[in-house]
Amino acid sequence: METINSREHAKSLSSGTESSLHENLRVCGLPGVQNERDSESQVGLERSDTNYSQYPDQALLDEIVLIHSTRTRSNTEKGITVDPNEVTIEDGDAEDMYSIPMVKKVVISFLMCMTALNVTMLSSCWSLVSEKIMSEFHVGHEVSTLGVSLFIWGMGVGPLFLSPISEYYGRKATYVGGLALTVCFEILTCFSRNLGGMLFGRFMSGFFGSAFLSVAGGTFSDIFVKEDIAVPVMLFSLCPFMGPSLGPLIAGFIADSNADYRWLFYSLTLWTGTLLISMLIFVPETYRPVLLARKAAKLRKETGNQDFFAPLEKVELTLFQSTILSAKRPLLLLVRDPMMLVLCVYTGLILAIVYLFFVSFPYTFRTVWGFGISAQGMSFLGLLTGMVVSSPFSLVFGKIYLHLTKKNNGIAKPEFRFPSVILGGLLSPIALFMMAWTSYANVHWIGLIVCSSLYGVGTSFLFSGVFTYTVDAYRLYAASAMAANSFTRSTMAGVFPLFGLQMYEKLGVHWATMLLGFISLAMSPFAFIFYKKGEYLRSRSPYGWSE
Repeated sequence: METINSREHAKSLSSGTESSLHENLRVCGLPGVQNERDSESQVGLERSDTNYSQYPDQALLDEIVLIHSTRTRSNTEKGITVDPNEVTIEDGDAEDMYSIPMVKKVVISFLMCMTALNVTMLSSCWSLVSEKIMSEFHVGHEVSTLGVSLFIWGMGVGPLFLSPISEYYGRKATYVGGLALTVCFEILTCFSRNLGGMLFGRFMSGFFGSAFLSVAGGTFSDIFVKEDIAVPVMLFSLCPFMGPSLGPLIAGFIADSNADYRWLFYSLTLWTGTLLISMLIFVPETYRPVLLARKAAKLRKETGNQDFFAPLEKVELTLFQSTILSAKRPLLLLVRDPMMLVLCVYTGLILAIVYLFFVSFPYTFRTVWGFGISAQGMSFLGLLTGMVVSSPFSLVFGKIYLHLTKKNNGIAKPEFRFPSVILGGLLSPIALFMMAWTSYANVHWIGLIVCSSLYGVGTSFLFSGVFTYTVDAYRLYAASAMAANSFTRSTMAGVFPLFGLQMYEKLGVHWATMLLGFISLAMSPFAFIFYKKGEYLRSRSPYGWSE
């Protein structure tokens, strides 16, 4: 069983906010963070068996409620007296999300996937109408490109402040509130007659849209048991990668028509609004701690017994305190943990290159092969195809993980997640080099598209490996670690489009892409290093877990 490195971890609890958090754990009747080994041995909690390995969200309160409720069940089975006023969810209760009909689970999953697709499409759709925006407002390329960058930066900053909302008010409130505000600021983008208003609308749309993305993965763990969760999670994981590739494809056809370019924003706003209404109608609250709190309140009202309580109600951390903590810890992870910083920069580079493609692809296909705007949008099909095709390989890497665990006498290590990162780290620079030297007029354009699909495969492999490793290696701080990764990725992805076109114009298509390939190649050895030395580095981290 793995546990937090207690000596190093104690140092991370020195701040006032984290000390009060530690005290709240004690008030709840739960073990302190330093006693995590004892809590795991008492409740038999195998974190590696949970779906946090795929999609962590509010790890802090989920830890509290999961450990508390699991220990209560364990003590009940052993005949130990427990507080009879603690509310639990039994099989068949209205609050038992595992027992809802499969049809309803499919509908919920479909809406989760479509909304993730919608939000991420919004991030890139601006790119192929950028020239029309430049013409209307008489601005340069850099200013116009801010429409992409500001949306991405909003998506990166948003989770730092918005994720805790779901801990107190539930997932549905987060979805509905976030999407409603996203629609409001999309409307501002649609109808604003000055560029400043449009750009502000873009940033705020990304900021509030990120509230959905930061929480959505947890819904699958709320409604599916471990045996059924693999397929819906695999499908959901595709959507945030497919969205950015689909955005320019749709934008290209609108930009190439006689219609006002704002119809691109009108149509996406209508789609977001439709998804918002669907969320209100078809998606129930699924977050177990909040459901327990609601059940406790209902029982107190019906019975008059004010002693009924849910574990969440024993947490004295306020929403403001949680927000400050959730914003602070991801930044501390980046500053105090070099391995986390390298992994975040690595994934940030790979995603930043994807977003740079939104300015380099139109330029390349226009100048080399004379593509029109709609055809330029179609050029992203290769990238999209690669990401889709790579998804089933997650099952293969899962088997490799189990094989390495078996070879290690059944002891699983987070570093066993790195084979996909190693392969993705090799495929990405290879794909970029191939893209560079297929970008000639005497070479058929399909060559570049095929090579871009290989980059899509490498991107998918690398992200899936880094994400699962991050959660396994930073278990107690999984949500903060993922927020740090999201913040870094979005920051870098927003910067690259701002200089991408100038780089391609100055260096030429071939050498600009080669430069990206060399930078990507320079990062690839870190996957090998972390595979060999990751365990030692984790033991030195104030946030990582060591055996």
